[in-house]
Amino acid sequence: MAKDHPTGKSGLYQAILKLETPEQCYRFFQDVCSYSELSAMEQRYDIAEMLVDKRIYTDIKERTGASSAIISRVNRVLSAQDSLLRQLVEESRPDTEQL
Repeated sequence: MAKDHPTGKSGLYQAILKLETPEQCYRFFQDVCSYSELSAMEQRYDIAEMLVDKRIYTDIKERTGASSAIISRVNRVLSAQDSLLRQLVEESRPDTEQL
């Protein structure tokens, strides 16, 4: 998909916004993605969580089986000033300051 894809022009994004539970999300993505596509997205999110937790590449590679190129790509995305992925990962983390 091109980066200049017009936002909101695809029914796909509107459909995703209607999903209400993790189970619905899982079922939807199983329907529209191949097993490898879904696994790749899950792996990249797991990598993002580990990078936000400041884990090192070798640890991430060992835990996920991802290549250094994929880990580097996810890190580049997280490093962007307007990274929505970073925002979502950080918002999804348990609040450890209260412990």
